[in-house]
Amino acid sequence: MNITDIIRQIRENSTFLAKDNNGERCCAGAAELAQIVDKAWLDRPAAYVLPVEDDAEGNVSQNGLDQNVTQTISIVVDLPNTADPRGQLSASTLDDARADLFRCLLNWRPDWSTGNQGFSYAGGNLVQMDRQRMHWQFRFSLKILITDEDGWQQPAEQITEINGTLTDPQTGEETSLSFAVSNDGANT
Repeated sequence: MNITDIIRQIRENSTFLAKDNNGERCCAGAAELAQIVDKAWLDRPAAYVLPVEDDAEGNVSQNGLDQNVTQTISIVVDLPNTADPRGQLSASTLDDARADLFRCLLNWRPDWSTGNQGFSYAGGNLVQMDRQRMHWQFRFSLKILITDEDGWQQPAEQITEINGTLTDPQTGEETSLSFAVSNDGANT
């Protein structure tokens, strides 16, 4: 999954997230949740995109590859919590954060997606809260399809020439008509 495209989609469509010094919405990627909780570096409210799950169904083709995969991302929203250490104020903004992410991601089908549907909502939960901030995780899923074209392909020998002789359909005997096609442009 290309989280850079997801970050771009959120930055271009969010109205909830804070803006940084460059005027872009505060959204970035991370490889693990601990990096966000321990070292959040964006102005709040901010969002961090993490790939979290790749769930493959069984192959349904008997002589090839036809397999659905559900890819799930986590958007961890980092909300300010200094005004209310109990978290009530931060919790009251979760609906706004969720609605904003819904507008950014639901039904969006990235160009690289091989599925026929866009992102769907997969749930959310509290990650961590302290006196400074609250982290809430929203999960979104995208179904993709992997096929034979996505896997290893047997190298084929390049065809350089085709020769043939025509056969009489009534008698089944070869005729005097023949042809040759080659990749050097000399056809006879």
